[in-house]
Order: sequence, then C-alpha cells, then structure tokens
Amino acid sequence: MADAIAPDAFRARFPAFAGVADALVAGALAEAAPRVGAGWPAADAALARMLHAAHTLTLDGQGGPEAELARAGALDLKALRSGTLHVERRDPAPDAAPGTLGLTSYGRRFHEVMRRNSPGVAVV
Repeated sequence: MADAIAPDAFRARFPAFAGVADALVAGALAEAAPRVGAGWPAADAALARMLHAAHTLTLDGQGGPEAELARAGALDLKALRSGTLHVERRDPAPDAAPGTLGLTSYGRRFHEVMRRNSPGVAVV
C-alpha cells in the first residue's frame, strides 16, 4: 500500500491549492495512488501521486490560474478573439501525453515521472 500523503504536505509542495479543502485533496491523492507503480522509488512515487492529484484537482477547477482555465473549458485554447468570436484549439503534439495528462502542467510532469519509471515495451 502506498504511504499516506497528508493534505498539508501536498499544499506545501503545491501552494496553488492552499484554499482547497482537505477532503478534496485527500480524495485526489487516493485517486492518484493506483496510477503509481509499486516498484517506483519512494521519492518518485510520492511526487507522482501529488502531481496526478494536482492534475485532477486542476481539471476539476480547483487551485490556481490553470484551474480558472479548466473551469472555462479553455485549457487547450490556442487563440480566442472577441469580435465575431473566433476560437482555435491546439492540435496535440505528436509526443503528447495520453488522455487528459497533456492539458495541465501537472499532468505533463506526471507523465515525465511515469515514463522515467515505467519499463519500455520490447518487441521480439
């Protein structure tokens, strides 16, 4: 079982979530736990859980400026004009993180930690 990470420790690492309730932080940390491999080094495992929790909270509209964009549905906007409204979304990069991970800075950093700790696929 993964070591527990206290909401206060999470907020110390990611101050953008200072105003987020303990229950929401604890829920996001619990949701992140199964996404971290059992064989990962302890430091990477703790960081990955916190990054994934921060990613989830951001997508849920909790936290700092990125969360404001998430609440507005604008995390993937490339351009937005006002007069005769024009909205342009970014095309995902060829090496983009899977799923929603590429939408937040926390998700992209989680993906980096995940790639560092996951074995590559060998084709024989």
